[in-house]
Amino acid sequence: RSRRGRALSTKSFQVAVMGRVSDALLSLKQFASSWWYPLAVGTLSCLNTFTVVLSGPLVILYVAGVLANGAKLERRVFAALANALGTTVGAAMLVYLIDKNGADAVVDSFPSVFASKGWERSKELINTHGVAGTVVVSAMPIVLHPAVIFGITAGMKRSTLLAAIMLGRTIKYTVMAQLAVGAPHLLRFFGYKGDVTKEKGQ
Repeated sequence: RSRRGRALSTKSFQVAVMGRVSDALLSLKQFASSWWYPLAVGTLSCLNTFTVVLSGPLVILYVAGVLANGAKLERRVFAALANALGTTVGAAMLVYLIDKNGADAVVDSFPSVFASKGWERSKELINTHGVAGTVVVSAMPIVLHPAVIFGITAGMKRSTLLAAIMLGRTIKYTVMAQLAVGAPHLLRFFGYKGDVTKEKGQ
């Protein structure tokens, strides 16, 4: 078999596996009204730091959790904080790996992340505005890898970096929760491809 044929087969296999993983994740929506559901989604968001590809299903799961039980304010706050904490723990693990193996190891592991336009935009914001720039980048609908690396290379204290990420992600998920309730059509800017009307009906 040719190299191209093997590459196509490998890619098809990866797509099939990720499709099954996404379906399995989305099956969790049936538990959206459970008290532990936001914590589960937050844990998955932590793990997504090292997979990246689960972002789409996780946005759908997050919105489902926000809208469960009538989308009460305390539910929205809990969901936002749980998801922000999960992603911050993932960022802390990434910081540890960078300290141990160097930033190049992370860049090599996630080439698509660092080939995106978000890379240069994140670099400019953090280099120019420091902690405030890190908060802004962390509040954006992009992965956290650039924020972590640029925060470290800028000489930011690890605790300060993680606090900025926690604040930024809390802002992001709070905004998403409010949009899910008041302006669901705007969730598309955060990668949401579900149907909010169906989530509300569950």
